[in-house]
Amino acid sequence: MKLQYQLEFEDPQTHFVKVTLNVEDFTEDALYATIPVWAPGAYEIYDYSRFVRHLHAFSGKTELEVSKKDKSTWKIATKDVHSVSIIYEFYANELSVHTSHVDSTHAYFNGVNLFMYLEGYKDQSVELVIKPYKDWKISTGLERLNDNRFRAINYDILADCPIEIGTHRSLFFTVDGKEHEIVLYGHGNEDEERLKNDLKKIVEGFLKIFGKLPYKRYVFIYHLFSGDGDVMGGLEHLNSTSIDVDNFVFSPETKYQRSFLSVTAHEYFHLWNVKRIRPIELGPFNYKEENYTNMLWMAEGFTNYYASLILMRTGLIDRKEYLRHLAEQMLFHDLMPGSKITSAYESSFDTWIKLYKPTPNNFNSYISYYLKGELLGFLLNTRIIEATGAQKSLDDVYRSLMEKYNKDGKGYTEKDVLTAIKDVTGTDFTEFFQAYIKTPGHIDFAEEVKRLGLNLKASYRKVEDKEVLEKAYLGLLVNAEGGRFVVSSVVEGSPAFSGGINPKDELVAVDGYKFTDRYLKEIREEMKKLRMDCFSDRKPGEKVRIDFFRRGRLMSLDLTFAKAPPEVYEITEEEGLAGEAKNSSVKYFSA
Repeated sequence: MKLQYQLEFEDPQTHFVKVTLNVEDFTEDALYATIPVWAPGAYEIYDYSRFVRHLHAFSGKTELEVSKKDKSTWKIATKDVHSVSIIYEFYANELSVHTSHVDSTHAYFNGVNLFMYLEGYKDQSVELVIKPYKDWKISTGLERLNDNRFRAINYDILADCPIEIGTHRSLFFTVDGKEHEIVLYGHGNEDEERLKNDLKKIVEGFLKIFGKLPYKRYVFIYHLFSGDGDVMGGLEHLNSTSIDVDNFVFSPETKYQRSFLSVTAHEYFHLWNVKRIRPIELGPFNYKEENYTNMLWMAEGFTNYYASLILMRTGLIDRKEYLRHLAEQMLFHDLMPGSKITSAYESSFDTWIKLYKPTPNNFNSYISYYLKGELLGFLLNTRIIEATGAQKSLDDVYRSLMEKYNKDGKGYTEKDVLTAIKDVTGTDFTEFFQAYIKTPGHIDFAEEVKRLGLNLKASYRKVEDKEVLEKAYLGLLVNAEGGRFVVSSVVEGSPAFSGGINPKDELVAVDGYKFTDRYLKEIREEMKKLRMDCFSDRKPGEKVRIDFFRRGRLMSLDLTFAKAPPEVYEITEEEGLAGEAKNSSVKYFSA
C-alpha cells in the first residue's frame, strides 16, 4: 500500500486547510479512516473529528460512498477499486500546542489532530506534500525529501512531528554534531543571541547525563503571543517540541527563568522521559480512547523535577533560586488537602477526569502528578545518593532505563523501574514506593531535606518588615478579575468551608467595608492568579461578617478566623557541613 498526504490552504484567513489522503495498491472492499480523539502528552479527550467537514472519497473521477462508523471514523466503500483519494477540510482556529491553527499570518499543525489514519495500516510508511501559501517556509522535525515533501516511517511519527509554516524566524545552533532549530512565530522582548546560548546550555546539560543525543535534528517551535490570562503551554515530541509563551516572558529575569526556561527544559527532557523511556501503556497509542497509566508521576512529575535541576546544574539559575522553587513546591503540596487524600498513583490514573477537567473541589480532593511527582523525584534522588554513599543518583537510573527501553522500544512497568533502581543501588525500594507513591499522606519535608544537610523553615511573610508569629484566614481561594472577587474553591476544614461559603460566591464586603485586593495574597510566586484570603490586621479567634452575592442574591455570614497556614517555606544550607550529609549534598548539587 502507498500512502500520501497533501496539505493545501489557499485562503488561510478562513482557517481551513484542505487535506488529501491518497491511497494506492490495496484490495479491501472498505477502508476505515479515523482521526484521533486526543493528543499524546495532553491527557484529555478533545474529539478532533468535530473540526472535519466536507469529507469525500474519489477513485479517479468516480465518487465513492462514505458513511460514519462512529464519531471519529469514516467508512469508504472501495469494492473493485485499488486507489482512492480521501479529501476533507479541517477547521484550524485554536492556537495551542495540542490543536492546529491557520490564519493570514501562519499555519501550525499538530499532526495528531489533522491527519486521519487507515485502520490496520498505522505501521505503513507515509509521504507528506505541503503546498505552502505564497512564500511561506516550512519547519518541522519530519524527514525532508525536498523543500515541500517529507517522509515518515509510520503514522505515529507523522502525527508526532508538529509543523510550523509561515514567515517565522529560525535560529540555529549545534550540539554533539546535531543541528537544532529555534522557530519563533511572533515577536516580544526576546534576545535572540541569548536565546540560542541558553537553549544550547540546556541541551548540553542533558547531553552530560545521557552521553549522546538520540536524534538527527531537533526543532523548538515557539509561539509568542499575548492572550487572556496566562499564556503558557508545551507539548513534547520525539525530535521536537511546541511551546506557547507570552511574548514578553523574556524579562524580568525571574519571569524568564521560571516561565520560559523551565518549560523549555521540561519539554526537552521529555525526549528521553516519555518519548523513549515511557510507561508501557503509553505506546503504541490507542488514539480512539483514553490510555490509562498509574505512572505519570514519573513520566511528567520527574520531568518537572529535572527541568529545574538542569537549570541549576547549567548555571541558568543559581542554587538559591533552585532551593526557593523547591521550597515553594513543598509549601503548595502541604497547603492542599488533596495531597493527603490522593496518591501519586491515583492522580496519574485520574488525569482524564480531574487534572484537565477540574472541579472547585479539586484543591481538597486531588493533587497534580506534576507537583507530587516533582517532589517524589527529589525524595527518590536523595535516597539513591544516600543508599550508594554518594556514588550514584537518579541520573544513573535514567541511564540504565534508556539503555534498556530505548533499545527494545518497549515501555516500562512499576516492577521494571524498581528493578532498575535496585540494579543501580543494590537496595530494594518497594517500601519507598508503597509509602510515598502509592499511599497519600503527609511528607515530612524538613526531615527529607536534612539528608542533604539542608534546613526547612516555615513562616509568614513579614508585615512592614517585621516578623509575624500568626495570621488569620478564612480558607478562601479567590479569582480577582475586572474588579470582581469570585470564590474559586474553599479549603476543606477552614472557617469558610464549615460556615458555608461556596465556590462562585462573589465577595463584596468585610464587616461592612468593600472587599478589595488588600484581603488577598498570592500563594505561589509562579502562579500569580491563584490567591488566598489574607487578613494581616486580624487575629485567629476574632469574629467577622462576610457579605457576598450568590446567584444574584445578597447574603451574609458570621465567621470566626482561624490561624492561617504558613505562607513561606525557606530552605537554607547548614554551615560547616561534614560527613555523609556533606557528601550527599556535593553529589546532589554537582551531579
